[in-house]
Amino acid sequence: MKPEKYAEQLSRFLKFILGRAPDEFGLYLDSDGWCKIKTILQVLSEEDGWKHVRKGNINEIFVLISKHGLEQNNDCIRAEDRSLLPKTENSKNFPKILFTCVRQRAYPHVHKKGVSPISGKDSVIMTADEQLALRIGKRIDQNPVKLTVRTHQLIDSTGIISKYGESLFITPYIPFDCFHGPPLPDERKRGIKDKKPNQPENVSVKPHENYGAFFPTLEDEISKKESRQKRSKKEIAWKKERRMKKRR
Repeated sequence: MKPEKYAEQLSRFLKFILGRAPDEFGLYLDSDGWCKIKTILQVLSEEDGWKHVRKGNINEIFVLISKHGLEQNNDCIRAEDRSLLPKTENSKNFPKILFTCVRQRAYPHVHKKGVSPISGKDSVIMTADEQLALRIGKRIDQNPVKLTVRTHQLIDSTGIISKYGESLFITPYIPFDCFHGPPLPDERKRGIKDKKPNQPENVSVKPHENYGAFFPTLEDEISKKESRQKRSKKEIAWKKERRMKKRR
């Protein structure tokens, strides 16, 4: 495929993501419609047919295509036409449970303190689609921890939850008592498992030292003594018999 043709197809797909349905791809754009190019590349890597896209391919759009319908600002990108973007809105109809993911290393802290937005964001993203939640989570951690959020309890606790498009829900904070996740790892057991076994004492042994040597035991000494006594009795009996024959 010619570079111009490829750049045109890529620009069309990006305009759909950034100008119409970012929520379908687990994206929550900022108030001006901007999204980091790094995040867009993560999204593209999850889509069949676009896994090989690199930043250079996006840069080529602005060089090879005159009417690409996109805007770029440093490390961010957005669609020129944003009239069809979903708007954040309040709703009374929420699923009973929603899902979100956090980094593994952050989970012990989250378990005690609740879920806050990750660095550079102003909201926690949730979704009713469990697979979409994992997809979003894998953008921040290879093995994210999935949390199940009790929606009505969250509303009663914070009173703040909004819908973004058809797939996403956002909130500024999730208290620790409004979700549940997997049990925390047992630090004590993990510490024992990770602890190195005691090293054996360093005993210096000279090569061939005592090679072939025999060390008698108490049982061996007793056995030898009994054998000598039996042999002595046999010798005495034999000598007596010999004397008797001579006398005859």
